[in-house]
Amino acid sequence: MPSSLPAGSPGLPADSSPLPAFRHDPVKSVLPGRGGGAFHWDREPAVCAHRRLTHDSAHLGQTVPVPVSSTPAVVAGVGVVVASDDGRLRFFDTGLGKVYWERRLDRSVYASLVVDQARRHVIVATTSGLITCFDLRGTLVWSRKAESPVFATPTVLPGADLLVVAAFHSRCLGLALGTGELVYDRPLPRPWSAAHGGVAAYRDPYASPVPAADDTAVLCSGEHVVALAADGTEVWRQEIGHPVKASPALLHETGRLAVCPVDGRCVLLDAKTGRPEAEVRLGAKITGSPAVSGDVLAVGTQLGTVTGLTSSGEMRWTSPQGAPRSYTSLTVLPDGNFVATAERGNIVCLAREDGRFLWESSQVLGLPDHEPALDITPIAAASGSMYAASYGGDLYQFLFQPCDEE
Repeated sequence: MPSSLPAGSPGLPADSSPLPAFRHDPVKSVLPGRGGGAFHWDREPAVCAHRRLTHDSAHLGQTVPVPVSSTPAVVAGVGVVVASDDGRLRFFDTGLGKVYWERRLDRSVYASLVVDQARRHVIVATTSGLITCFDLRGTLVWSRKAESPVFATPTVLPGADLLVVAAFHSRCLGLALGTGELVYDRPLPRPWSAAHGGVAAYRDPYASPVPAADDTAVLCSGEHVVALAADGTEVWRQEIGHPVKASPALLHETGRLAVCPVDGRCVLLDAKTGRPEAEVRLGAKITGSPAVSGDVLAVGTQLGTVTGLTSSGEMRWTSPQGAPRSYTSLTVLPDGNFVATAERGNIVCLAREDGRFLWESSQVLGLPDHEPALDITPIAAASGSMYAASYGGDLYQFLFQPCDEE
């Protein structure tokens, strides 16, 4: 399908790229664009566009919904790039009514989309291990095939101009961000069960990597946390005692890493050495990834509770609700407050400073055969739109109230 981007769309490289701090850090999935202004981020947004992704199945003789498992990438004020489980990548306009372009990939997409801020490219990894990079007009820039499936969301090391990809079967790849050239492909620590015939041991690492000090990438694999230099050499390794499914987070203020294994601990490590420096027990299994906003680390448990920790590991607040659904993530809005798709399928917003409840989304639209629950981590842009989707194939644009419309 030919590109039909609107005239005057942004295309100039950014001057610099900020360092992502956690799995669904908006700097990994939002490109600056048009629009802006002030919005009431602390008020419940409204669904202003809805689109159901479907496929006409000749085998079944009917139209079936296409799940969305991957958090989209947003070009603020221009549109949203969405990958779906039928292996299609589409660039919709802001209101989801128009498709600028569509591309067909080789397999379904689970890992969330990642942007190259400097070049204004979008990177997508399929469950077959195919990693592709497109520009905003849908032109293929490069592709690279990993030997293992990719389910973890990749991350970017801006200083090294490197894409770091964690793949099943305990592998890690480093790719040149601009060309896709393979910089390294190396093994990671395997889960202890791999040596005893563990049936699911190959599904590791599940957690996404995070950038840390001195252009290193930190990965959780098996029961270990590993830091790799930009050339793939191991800088340090720390045994954590339990599997880690939640992605680590970097606390810029103190240079510490937050690692949350499934036994309900939040362990703070020195990002340069891997040495444990503090530990907090949160009382329940952790599979959803934490987020950082300012000097607050928010961690959710499978009991549904969220705890706000300071960068030194002290408990700042607790909330009885708002934890992310299993294997999704907390993230932040442009105003710094936390949001996540909670267990019952609505997006819940908690205040960064004290964890108080601010709002909960509603997707009840009065449509036939419509299941309103969401399944993926939402993403919001400074232009006032937030996007989320479901395994039922429903894609939503939420709009926050502009401050000048009170």
